[in-house]
Amino acid sequence: MKRKPDAKAVFYDIDTMNSTLKTAGIDGCKAGWLAISLDRGRATYDLLRTSQELTDYLTKNDCTFIDVPIGLSEDKPVRMCDFLLRRVLGSSYSSSVFGPPVRAAFLVNDYKAACDINEAKTGKRFSKQAWNIMPKIRQVDDILQENPSLLSSVHESHPELLFKKLNRGGEPLAKKKTDEGSEQRFTLLKRADKRVEALYSSIRAEYLKKEVKDDDILDAFILAIMSAQTPHRPIRTLPLPPEVDGKGIPMAIHFV
Repeated sequence: MKRKPDAKAVFYDIDTMNSTLKTAGIDGCKAGWLAISLDRGRATYDLLRTSQELTDYLTKNDCTFIDVPIGLSEDKPVRMCDFLLRRVLGSSYSSSVFGPPVRAAFLVNDYKAACDINEAKTGKRFSKQAWNIMPKIRQVDDILQENPSLLSSVHESHPELLFKKLNRGGEPLAKKKTDEGSEQRFTLLKRADKRVEALYSSIRAEYLKKEVKDDDILDAFILAIMSAQTPHRPIRTLPLPPEVDGKGIPMAIHFV
């Protein structure tokens, strides 16, 4: 079957088409980045396959929550924001926090060599999971260094923290890759925004699972839902105030 080209789907809510602020949530996926916007009056999605597409998209928004480490330590084994996030999430979800290596480790393209650099700087090596997301960390880091004006609108966040906030003290959620955990999160999302179900169906019909997994979609949705609240609620950070890395980039987890 011939697939449609990458495109934007738009769902309008006629009663709330008076907002001009643009917000979005972005989660990494195999094909690149899945971006969802749930602004008042309009809901859209995009699959951003290249750095230029990601840069152009970020430039259009007043606030973007993105699930990727932003800001890199020079010599500390753990960023303070990752340490605090693990404490907030608890031991059951601490493994979902992939703290990045130090900035110098990004200068090489070999896992062992990068670990050697990290160990020399901090005394510790880093996980293969963190290594696997290093290309996306580097991509966003390059964009922010080349476009410093984006530092005021592009914010690192974490889906599990946001789902915890959306759950508002309810029973702990099952792991997101289980059927139960996926359904729990989908239910929370649908309660938060009535447009989620139709938008999810559209995304799932358009993109193959080898490009965009189900949990990528759910994570992009929670990032979008919480980002859409920032015109009306203050953005908070772990830690407060945020640390800043050697390039002047904030190192903090953002949430509302």
